[in-house]
Amino acid sequence: MTKETFLHCLELLRAEYPKWDAPAKRFENAYRRTPYTILVSTLLSFQTRDETTLEAGKRLFALADTPEEMLRLSEERIAERIYPVGFWRKKAASIRHVSRELLERHGGEVPSTLQELTALKGVGPKTAKIVLENAFGADVVAVDTHVHRLVNLLGFVRSRSPEETDRILERELLPQERKGLNRLLVSFGQVICRPHHPDCNRCPLRECCPASQSGSS
Repeated sequence: MTKETFLHCLELLRAEYPKWDAPAKRFENAYRRTPYTILVSTLLSFQTRDETTLEAGKRLFALADTPEEMLRLSEERIAERIYPVGFWRKKAASIRHVSRELLERHGGEVPSTLQELTALKGVGPKTAKIVLENAFGADVVAVDTHVHRLVNLLGFVRSRSPEETDRILERELLPQERKGLNRLLVSFGQVICRPHHPDCNRCPLRECCPASQSGSS
């Protein structure tokens, strides 16, 4: 797929995006959205379904949604509120550690650069990019399993890992073309182009998707 066709596909998806009831979209109105709650929610999401992450975030942020408030909670109390997200005990410790780092090194504010975010213990490049995109509107692409799968399915990228996909998208797309790509493709992958049983009849890309044309979907 050429870049021109890929960008056309993205426009088709953006036109349909408001119609989708995707789990990823439900975070937008679930609780007070700040750089801090977005960061903590992203930490919770590792190896956890969005539906589980969403409910855990609601329970936790009802008690504490700033670094100061979070450190007033014990690690056990945080773990209790976020269960049953994957690795909930480890994540409870990480949330307290990151909260303390933010207060000690950044005055309680979440930094807005990739370098500063990834310097926080437990925050990798993908987490940092999700925060940059959703909290600060940065022109970055957070490549998770949905993004990696879909850009390869469409044939715009040929890669073996999310990390390789990340490098290709950073190289091939202009900043304005990367904006909001994770949120768009994750929602598309959750509602229409699911890994199993994709809803090709509802897909706005069925006329240009190589998988659909080959009958492999």
